[in-house]
Amino acid sequence: MTDIRWPLPTPLTPPPPDTRDAAPAPPTGPAIVTARSPLRVSLAGGGTDLPSYSSRHGGLVLSCAIDRYVGVTLFPREFDGRVRAATDSYDLCDGAHQHPNPMTRACLLRAGLRSGYQVASFSDVPSGSGLGGSAAFAVSLLHAAAPGALSRQALAEAASAVEIDDLGRAVGKQDHYMAAFGGVRLLRFHPSGRVAPDRLDLPAASRSALEEHLMLFHSGISRDAGDILAEQNQRTLSGHDASLRRLHAIRSLTHGMVDALVAGDMDAVAGLVNEHWSLKARLGSRISSPHLQALHERAMEAGARGAKLLGSGGGGFLLLVCPPARHGDVRRSLGEAGLRELTFRLTDEGSRTGRLPL
Repeated sequence: MTDIRWPLPTPLTPPPPDTRDAAPAPPTGPAIVTARSPLRVSLAGGGTDLPSYSSRHGGLVLSCAIDRYVGVTLFPREFDGRVRAATDSYDLCDGAHQHPNPMTRACLLRAGLRSGYQVASFSDVPSGSGLGGSAAFAVSLLHAAAPGALSRQALAEAASAVEIDDLGRAVGKQDHYMAAFGGVRLLRFHPSGRVAPDRLDLPAASRSALEEHLMLFHSGISRDAGDILAEQNQRTLSGHDASLRRLHAIRSLTHGMVDALVAGDMDAVAGLVNEHWSLKARLGSRISSPHLQALHERAMEAGARGAKLLGSGGGGFLLLVCPPARHGDVRRSLGEAGLRELTFRLTDEGSRTGRLPL
């Protein structure tokens, strides 16, 4: 069994560069540009990427990009010179600074799209789902505005700055890095603010087993991650002892999750997911509820061996670790409770763009 710990040892001979994470050369000339960025499922360490924790103790998260996306299309012409945007709503305004949606406005301004643009966004999931959709939107819009001009690291940092700096939201950088880079990543959040997005190349059999065991079901509840994480953030900043102990424990689970994944031990993965949820549910008063806990227990009774709410909790998607033989039982049980399944596979691709010259 491979034992991966931080810091990773430095090889005597530097390995060749991993071109899978390299950005293409920037194209030239006006064009319609579409960008798509993947959503993600976090297996361990989620919450330790918040600056309130990582800036003092360092965070460690294991996350997987999935083949569900947020896409953004930019058309660099608008007859009246205004900004026409179709995102969660349809809005026409004289400039980006007047856009009524704070997230869209902040992304447009940071991308330099102040006027004379048409923007449309599309998503595989509803907003507030716990799959990193807001980060994938920010990455896609910034990538479409400057395809190939930013490295993936710079793209992730720019997108995270939209939420953390421009909007002042209590979120970490996990989602932005996963949307930019894709793949299965062991993300290290240094106290300095630097993020190391190391790719974890799983054995083929282990990766296949992971894909076969993971299931996603929408709880039917959408929520704002920043609102829910604000309480955890405040407790961490105030040095709340119980919260810090739980976050330390959540971070330490990441080492065991890496070992379990490399070995293809899905029983161990399920046990760690359950342990993560037990710790996470007590980090704030809005992360769980009797209704959400009942859905968790229903999934377990139907045959899942591990379950937790993704993202900040409070709603969104329920991630299950379930033997393939019990998938039918779980689908029937959660379907009777009104939950809808989202099928997916893992993807190694991060944000991508395509362009049609004008």
